[in-house]
Amino acid sequence: MKPATVVIKYGGHAMDKADLGQRFAEDLAFFAAQGMRLVVVHGGGPQITSLLTRLRIESRFVDGLRVTDEATMEAVEMALAGQVNKALVGAFARKNVRAAGVCGRDGGLLTARRKNPVLGLVGEVTSVDTSLLDCLLDARFVPVVAPVASGPDNGALNVNADTAAGAVAGALRADFFVLISDVPGVLDANGALIPSLDRAGVARLKGEGVISGGMIPKVEACLNALDAGCARALILDGRAPSSLKRYLLDSEPLGTAIGL
Repeated sequence: MKPATVVIKYGGHAMDKADLGQRFAEDLAFFAAQGMRLVVVHGGGPQITSLLTRLRIESRFVDGLRVTDEATMEAVEMALAGQVNKALVGAFARKNVRAAGVCGRDGGLLTARRKNPVLGLVGEVTSVDTSLLDCLLDARFVPVVAPVASGPDNGALNVNADTAAGAVAGALRADFFVLISDVPGVLDANGALIPSLDRAGVARLKGEGVISGGMIPKVEACLNALDAGCARALILDGRAPSSLKRYLLDSEPLGTAIGL
């Protein structure tokens, strides 16, 4: 039987809290030992903001996306492809995960165009070349991907990590796309967890303002991954210890499953 391919968007509290991060690395090691093909795409918003503050560069946002001029883009790439990416590779390696840190610009992995002139060097993914990921996965490495893409001029573009992860999951036709968030999943107007949602339900809740802010790119990333051939998509609570392992191994009804 072909081993399952799992693409994980990793960030939020699960990445910031040492104990949760260690548990996540242990779970990765367990799944890798079972032969699963794992890809981790990470964020790093707080680390970017911290670096910009030290560099005395103002952080500005429009519709939840960071306005990215050339100076900001340099800091974004330093923080994501350098600081955050290598810290995660090191943390995973300490738990015996054979991790390989890459950036979306490596090997033409992520190509993007500018999303909106107002946002500057912020990109939306136009194509994914999985050749580099396939090589690493075939050699039983866990690729750890920083969401920086190449633009039309081969310059760097800042891409939302949820969006990048969904594009990668779709291109790989992953068996699972798991988007680890800072909430239990998608919540209704009363704050109760919604176990499953389809495209029509997503559209309705967005229209009602129930799905808003940072949850919008998360649900859209799931739908885009499914449209491109990913089998299953889930928004999972990263604050719950071993939530990924409990979902994949024990089939616990966690998070919100997104379907078409």
